[in-house]
Amino acid sequence: MARIAYTMSRFPKVSETFVADEIAAVEARGVEVEILPLIHHHDPVTHPTAARLEARARYVRPWEPAAVGALLWWLVRHPVRTLRATGTALVGNLRSPGFLVRTLALLPQAAWFARHCASVGVTHVHAHFATHATTNAWLISQLTGIPYSFTAHAHDIYVDTTFLDRKICDSTTAVVISDFGRSRMVACAPGCAERIRVVHLGVDLTEATRRRERRRPPDPSRPSRLLCVARLDPTKGHPVLLDAVAALVEDGRDVELTLIGEGDDRESVERQVDRLGLGGRVHLLGSRTHEQVFDAMEAADVVVSASVEAASGDAEGIPVTLMEAMAVGAPVVATRTAGVPELVTDGESGLLVPQHDAGALADAVGRLLDDPELARRLADGAAARVRSSFDRDQVVDQLLGVLLHRD
Repeated sequence: MARIAYTMSRFPKVSETFVADEIAAVEARGVEVEILPLIHHHDPVTHPTAARLEARARYVRPWEPAAVGALLWWLVRHPVRTLRATGTALVGNLRSPGFLVRTLALLPQAAWFARHCASVGVTHVHAHFATHATTNAWLISQLTGIPYSFTAHAHDIYVDTTFLDRKICDSTTAVVISDFGRSRMVACAPGCAERIRVVHLGVDLTEATRRRERRRPPDPSRPSRLLCVARLDPTKGHPVLLDAVAALVEDGRDVELTLIGEGDDRESVERQVDRLGLGGRVHLLGSRTHEQVFDAMEAADVVVSASVEAASGDAEGIPVTLMEAMAVGAPVVATRTAGVPELVTDGESGLLVPQHDAGALADAVGRLLDDPELARRLADGAAARVRSSFDRDQVVDQLLGVLLHRD
């Protein structure tokens, strides 16, 4: 039986439930998985699948005796390869002080994970996110000879690409979730472009289809329900979305917006809600379980994604929550940014508007609220789009071909 190690920066993280879902789907195909997070993350809520996996994840902190002892073991038993890997990692991260410090802290952890992988017969290491988790996979591979791959998403390849070229070229495959992201990675490591492959993230269509079949047409006797499921951070465009809601209200529409997600921008979002006089119309729910997110999507009249490219260069990959909303049968409005147009085709599976344009966002939402037939047609197209390219079963089969070197 194959045994794969998954490594990630934080686990379990509610905004990265797709990682736990992917691991569960891989295990359902008969593959044993070791879970090696760098940080034991704690959120107010945890998805049941993630909670189950959390119980057997391997956690070790850099300063623990076991980790420091593992690094010393590698230095004594395999000094040349250990010093070569350490030197390459540190020199490769010199131009980024933050990455350099994190790599120094990572060395004992990676040494412990490497010993563990070797002892339990891991045959492949796969990392989620191209920054520290992939550096961990790279170090494990350098110490043990076990091949590795990684999945890159968005901020991890848009903002700081320090050492990324080396990690791409030393991997068996560098997976990225969008064609937009692939173009960024190819520019970073043009000599290794053949290693860079697009494998989408996927969603569970069983639950989504059940929800879609239960959806009911909007009730004109109540306010129109708008929903956005996204972390409260600059790339998600909440200021633009709130301005759009204010424009809809000013236009005489009876709308309410539910925001699901938590983040560092919560206070600024709350201030903007107060400044715009939207206190009774905008509901910030914070983090919610996956089941509760599906409940909200099932009840929503329109799901909105107002993503923008941040000043730092950070941007979207392809939002999993947008895929889920489309699979559930909610009509969607999204912005033309990064990988989003690879999921949503304007006029076929949703409406796309320019980023940073609150007026266009409000107009698009208004079109869907005014035209139930258009909303229904786009919702049908959205569900078909997800079935064709973002079905988790198909995606995981494709990913396993990469991880198990079957293609």
